[in-house]
Amino acid sequence: MSSASQAVKTVYNDRIQVTEEERATIDALNASIAADRTPEGYGALTEFRKSLAKETREVLLSSISDLEERGRAHRERIMPELERLKGTAWPTHGLVPLEKTDGLGYAYPLGSLVGPGGASYHHLPPQGEVVVAPTQPPNMGELWRVARSGFLYSPKMNYDNTQDPFRIYGHVNYSSDELFNGSVGLGATFTLPPERMENTNRTTFEVNPLAEVDGFVSGWTGYYHPLLAADDKWSKCWETHEATLVLSSGERLTGDSSQTNIFSLEDKIPVGQADAHRVGGWAPTLRFTANMGDLRQRGVSIILQMALRYDFQLEGESDIWFRNRYGSDSESPAAFDNALTYNCSPGVVRSIP
Repeated sequence: MSSASQAVKTVYNDRIQVTEEERATIDALNASIAADRTPEGYGALTEFRKSLAKETREVLLSSISDLEERGRAHRERIMPELERLKGTAWPTHGLVPLEKTDGLGYAYPLGSLVGPGGASYHHLPPQGEVVVAPTQPPNMGELWRVARSGFLYSPKMNYDNTQDPFRIYGHVNYSSDELFNGSVGLGATFTLPPERMENTNRTTFEVNPLAEVDGFVSGWTGYYHPLLAADDKWSKCWETHEATLVLSSGERLTGDSSQTNIFSLEDKIPVGQADAHRVGGWAPTLRFTANMGDLRQRGVSIILQMALRYDFQLEGESDIWFRNRYGSDSESPAAFDNALTYNCSPGVVRSIP
């Protein structure tokens, strides 16, 4: 939902050789994860709604002479106690925690059955079937990380991708009538070069990457009343997971994404607060068609990019936090050691019948 494009900062793994073709494709993928996501017409609808609310407020002021004075008095009475509760634990919502299955692996709420190491259990050969595999290269099908990236469009927000797990942390306190669109995102890019590709005549392949998030995203909106304090107070946040498979020559193989509106605080009476516990895994099944022999001959790699993005909106008196535990600013200041974390496991590219 961000209203501006952000420059992506990318750091390449100096222990793995990356070709110029691979680098150009990775840079194009990184630019796409930071692109403007605002739906067409969204800004116009927002401005129309705001102008209507302003006109309503002006009519009320002309009809009730002491409306502003009564609103200030009411605010002064209730805000000290409400400010004490700001950032503390109110009812939470978020992803379903990981749950054990029948011993084969873990069941993730937004993906398929995968083992702790990312291996798929979907396509075991039937009992009694003898499978003769051709000689395979070392580390067959393994995707190795070649780059880490991140972008930021917001003051007082931070990310760190210099070590695992990646982190997002910060607290934005906003107090303007202008709608603010912010965003922050992280990406990890992995490659499967020709020398690690499976020797097979099969042309259908599958990979089960896993993205894991752990932390709290919290929102707050200040004092609001439709008569006494009718100026807009918004705090909204969207979480987006993305997984994209492309060839180093630029062709897209497949991809998947999942977007969640994790909270939407809009003109809540008397104040609004949300503590969304983001915990669990997203494990998409990426299936595609390719001729590995042809790719090896042409020297073309397979590239997987995993990305996590948060877009948020603030208006009026509003706040948003990214951290690992909720609480007031004195109890739980957002920092490197109190951050939302992001881990990526790329899985293994394997052929399927």
